[in-house]
Amino acid sequence: MNKRIAVFLLHPYLISILNVLVLVLFYSSVKATWIYLRPEDHFEEAVELWDGFGTILLGFGVILEERGSIQKILGLKLGSAAHDAEKFVESVCHNYGVLFVILGVIIELFAWLVKIPNEVLDTHGVEFTMVNIAALAAALAAVLQLKFFWELTTTHIRVRKMRA
Repeated sequence: MNKRIAVFLLHPYLISILNVLVLVLFYSSVKATWIYLRPEDHFEEAVELWDGFGTILLGFGVILEERGSIQKILGLKLGSAAHDAEKFVESVCHNYGVLFVILGVIIELFAWLVKIPNEVLDTHGVEFTMVNIAALAAALAAVLQLKFFWELTTTHIRVRKMRA
């Protein structure tokens, strides 16, 4: 029973669904940031949103990157026929996971540079630039997430055809 749950949680389709949810969070962060940067100027909320998005992207990247290790720990071994195909799925997850970790760290870094008090690191006057760099990294992550979704889904479909 535990192996079934683990297989379900590591299944490429579930990972694809999680990827879409992270994309929805990205869209919501952009939309909310746009609202916060209006004359009311709730800048701190925008910074918190990007910091949170960076954390989520970082965590998602770690899960993707370590998918193979999690499978080994849980004893989920595949038959030799599916082994090569699963290796390809694993490679796609690992490669994009590394990219998402890097981009998540960049987003968090620039959000935290704005959060640090000006007495420690004077960012007065460049806060918007730093938030824009975080948003740019998040936009790049969103493009990569779309590409990842496509590659993971098509790869898994190919794997299923090879098994049949």
